Amino acid sequence: MGTTKLHILPFRYLMSLEKLIRDTAGSQLVKKWRSIKKEEIGSIEDSMLPEILTIQAEAFKDGKPEILVKYVKRFRNIFYVIKSKDKIVGYCIYYLKPVISLKGFEKKSVICSVAIDKNFRGRGFAERLLRSSIEEMKVNGISSILLYVNINNLPAIQLYEKMGFQETRSIKNICGRKETCYEMELKLV
Repeated sequence: MGTTKLHILPFRYLMSLEKLIRDTAGSQLVKKWRSIKKEEIGSIEDSMLPEILTIQAEAFKDGKPEILVKYVKRFRNIFYVIKSKDKIVGYCIYYLKPVISLKGFEKKSVICSVAIDKNFRGRGFAERLLRSSIEEMKVNGISSILLYVNINNLPAIQLYEKMGFQETRSIKNICGRKETCYEMELKLV
């Protein structure tokens, strides 16, 4: 085994441990979540999963259904769906990211995925879903929301900018292999 591999292994283990701690802490924070009553928007129920997976498959060529299933179990309270006449037309998934800094403990959230059924795009569903979920984030003391969007997804970038998100940096390989994405952030406090 080369020395390069010896140096990489501890780093990978450390990154895996960090992710495990973050996910566990995030799951605990969600247990104390205060929901806001919303007319057409609610948290996911197990019976909705097949429709959600269909929307994901249409929206993302490299979508990973196993990640959605994982988030249904861990972050049910912050996995939002939007309906139109009892039909699920989209979803928005967050996870919580506790951060310790010189300022102290902060609760940040990250939008993992947003998708709207192709037959309902351009009708304001994504904006209503985001506005409602952002309000709930504020009520629960979230300091900021992060997201990652492909630099070629101009409609999504325009929507996020309209919502107040700002580009913070470009990152490669986070939205897919050989893809470049913007990290965008919306500060809530």
